[in-house]
Amino acid sequence: MVEDFPEPAARSGFDVVQMRAAGIHRIVRSIAAGAHYSSGDELPMVIGVDGVGVREDGTRIYTGGSPPPLGTIAERTLVPGWYAVEVPDALSDVQAAAIVNPAMSSWMPLVGATAFVPGATVLVVGAGGVAGRLAVDISLHLGAGRVLAAARRTEQLASFAGDERVRAIALDENLADHLRDAAPDGVDVVLDYLWGPVAEAVLEALSTGGVGRAHVRTDYIQIGSLAGPSITLRSVTLRRSKIVVSGSGIGSIDPAELLAELPRILALAAGNGISVDVRVVPLSELGDAWDSVERLVVTL
Repeated sequence: MVEDFPEPAARSGFDVVQMRAAGIHRIVRSIAAGAHYSSGDELPMVIGVDGVGVREDGTRIYTGGSPPPLGTIAERTLVPGWYAVEVPDALSDVQAAAIVNPAMSSWMPLVGATAFVPGATVLVVGAGGVAGRLAVDISLHLGAGRVLAAARRTEQLASFAGDERVRAIALDENLADHLRDAAPDGVDVVLDYLWGPVAEAVLEALSTGGVGRAHVRTDYIQIGSLAGPSITLRSVTLRRSKIVVSGSGIGSIDPAELLAELPRILALAAGNGISVDVRVVPLSELGDAWDSVERLVVTL
């Protein structure tokens, strides 16, 4: 619902920013529905976690982190003074607002993963979605030697067909066989956007039949939960392999590390190294477009 909200009042440590574009990411929808672990209980609230805006000095920035009940999908909002990364001239407001959130879902865990070294093998579980496809491109950009792109429908991965470094994997009952065939030497890093029963199958496959490698670490990073919020994990799955499970999301990423990496993400996007297809809607039409399955960016 679009309606008037009190003007953000300046306060110490925060800047008032004139917003220009903001993405309707999965996390935005989840917070709005009260279903995300970061959802607050203060209503009314302004949705939006990030976006592109202009500071009082005219600098165009990517920013976020508005204090509740404020958000970034507003003409003006309040953001922490440190959370301001200049957007390259070659990158549009819309692409910057659309791409950073899904891109950093894979970028940040990869740069922090112990097992991610030059030439590493990366398995992207849920590679058919926007964030998953970006994860494939970002893994290669950051130095992966091979990427296993796993999806329920492998036709979603057709754009990678010409790249010998990428292998499409079907998330079906033969998953263990697919992984053994595609990664006989094992998997170094897993980026999991699905969780639930899919993760159970992946973890079991990694720890058995030669897919997992005794004494060699595999970083299994939980990012999304589109297939389910929880799993059943057998103790032997971890004891017979060196799989290290961790999560990546709000609260698990050091803000200083995030701020250091954001310019690199924006620069890659500005150089056309990564991009996403988006539907642009003005703020006045957001209500009508809210249920769209397309990636939305709101202009303000």
